[in-house]
Amino acid sequence: MKKIIRLIPALLWMSFIFYLSSRSTIGIGQTKTDRFLILKSFHLIEYAILFIFLFFALRKKSQSAIIAYCYALSDELHQAFIPGREGKFVDTLIDLIGIAIGIILIKKLIKISLIKKYL
Repeated sequence: MKKIIRLIPALLWMSFIFYLSSRSTIGIGQTKTDRFLILKSFHLIEYAILFIFLFFALRKKSQSAIIAYCYALSDELHQAFIPGREGKFVDTLIDLIGIAIGIILIKKLIKISLIKKYL
């Protein structure tokens, strides 16, 4: 039961990602460069956070990373069916960088003993 409760933040975050992926991105950014930087930054942040939530629930880095990346793949597939959006494999690679950022953050937090009591 505890593990299911610990999964709630990750599941809510996945729902939030799904919601954002269902929305149009028209009007984001003034220029192509702005738009690119904003949207790709979202990918990095979304998936770093997803990894962290999954890690707190599962307490296994590799399993959390695999689940987060599988979700990134499914999210791009989902976007392929949304008018005005397109699923791009390259975006999953950016998501993978976000997951790596999440791994680095968790390692740093563990190293400085900031989160050991929660594991």
